[in-house]
Amino acid sequence: MENFVVSARKYRPQTFRTVVGQQHITNTLKNAITSHHLAQAFLFCGPRGVGKTTCARILAKTINCFNITTEGEACDTCESCVSFNSGASLNVYELDAASNNSVEDIRSLIEQVRFAPQLGSHKVYIIDEVHMLSTAAFNAFLKTLEEPPKHAIFILATTEKHKILPTILSRCQIFDFNRIKIEDISSHLAYIATTEGVNAEEDALHLIAQKADGGLRDACSIFDQMVSFSGSHVTYKAVIENLHVLDYDYYFRITDALYTSNLSQSLLIFDEILKNGFDGHNFLVGLGEHFRNILVCKDVATIQLLEVAQNVKEKYNAQAQLCSMPFLLKSLGIVNRIDVSYKASKNQRLAIELGLMQMSYLNNAASLDAEKKNDDLETTGEIAVAQPKVATTSSYAQTTTVVAATTNKPVTSFKDLDVKSPFRLNELGRNGKQKAEEKVQVVEEAAVAYGREDEDVTEAIVQAAVKKYAEEQGAAGKRTLEATLIARPVAFVNNAISVFIENEAQKLLFDDIKQEFLDAIRASVKNNSLQLTFVETAEATVKKAYTPNEKFAAMTAKNPLLLELKKRLDLEVGL
Repeated sequence: MENFVVSARKYRPQTFRTVVGQQHITNTLKNAITSHHLAQAFLFCGPRGVGKTTCARILAKTINCFNITTEGEACDTCESCVSFNSGASLNVYELDAASNNSVEDIRSLIEQVRFAPQLGSHKVYIIDEVHMLSTAAFNAFLKTLEEPPKHAIFILATTEKHKILPTILSRCQIFDFNRIKIEDISSHLAYIATTEGVNAEEDALHLIAQKADGGLRDACSIFDQMVSFSGSHVTYKAVIENLHVLDYDYYFRITDALYTSNLSQSLLIFDEILKNGFDGHNFLVGLGEHFRNILVCKDVATIQLLEVAQNVKEKYNAQAQLCSMPFLLKSLGIVNRIDVSYKASKNQRLAIELGLMQMSYLNNAASLDAEKKNDDLETTGEIAVAQPKVATTSSYAQTTTVVAATTNKPVTSFKDLDVKSPFRLNELGRNGKQKAEEKVQVVEEAAVAYGREDEDVTEAIVQAAVKKYAEEQGAAGKRTLEATLIARPVAFVNNAISVFIENEAQKLLFDDIKQEFLDAIRASVKNNSLQLTFVETAEATVKKAYTPNEKFAAMTAKNPLLLELKKRLDLEVGL
């Protein structure tokens, strides 16, 4: 049997020009060669299969070429290039650090560095998987790496740059290799297929490129596997069968079913996917990716982000014209929520099916909301309850006004309201939505309040109302607030209630309840025009408590824990 050479080796690039997807690296290296600005150490880092070792070999070959072209490429005809291509070059030394990572291995390498090259100008030492070297080996290598002989160049390659000592990194020129684009991998596979006489479908090559995840070597290995599986004709169907990949068609079908609210069809498609042996989580991730691709097609500017074959891109464009943006965004939210909680779910299939049920009724829910809004707009006799600001020193003071929508006259009685007609309430209840009974009660109270005239108020009436409010708070368990209100002097001048406070704690206490406090006093004295101010005053100007009860109330205002102490020890205030 004839020796078979895998595509990754057979079609390995031999010049910088043939390197796939790393132009930013190859251009820099060629410029360094032509300008004779070569560093003594290079570090090539990046994912697997993107060309790190390949570029290191091409660099070693080009450095020793006797007839370097003006573009910085090796001639491939001189004695040095021929010996390199045949694997007989003595100027290139490769070390696999994964299996040769001890101090002795590095010392042996250092001993060889002293010898000058026999053919060519430089000896190149390529150390692959350099992150596998031990700390002692790295330290033994430091001095030689920093000051090597003129003829020595080191090229280090690694997939895990973070594991390399900073002292090594600082002595190297670092080149970061990118993951190769899907389009570049697909084009290279098409070239290999043409050269090998294999008829490969574009969709199949695109799928192989996606499966390779940016690694050209992995893509070549998958391509060889597909050729072994299907012969000289590689089809999209053969690739999805062999690689066990979900077909795009499943996602297009289930999206159509969900958008048309065909729940039964979407559940049947999902059942078919499970019966074919696919994992539910993989389906969920793929569905989220499918919705994302449709969103990408919504705008011409972002369609370039779609990395699929041309005929699949056309399908995405067609489905993007049908699906609405709200449906896609809400569906993506549902998919993301299920994805986060999928592993913790006890019934994972039910979790996905529940998500499909929710997505299938998104459009129905949107239609019902639209119809409800239209019905509300067409119905007359709406009631708007607004809460305009009142000219007052307290920013929390508010009043309620009820106005009939059909006339500009104020409503003076609840009898004037048509309770059966729909109405809107702003800033009431949970998100403005309450039960009908709650709405009727609020409107009735607002109507009564609006129709009532403000009564005259004196300081004695206000102080009595404050005392009543304090007692109610005490009965509700708020002993600290009760004691503080009783101990504070209250003044009433020019329709404004002034409460005197003497420290920051009292100020914070009243800030939390001032609107509730003002509303309660207004309701008690039947005057909605009252205003509330807090006056900070020195402790000496505040009325002091003289009786034991007043003293205790003043103490508890400063330290509320005294009430708890009195309760636990069953103490009494002395007479």
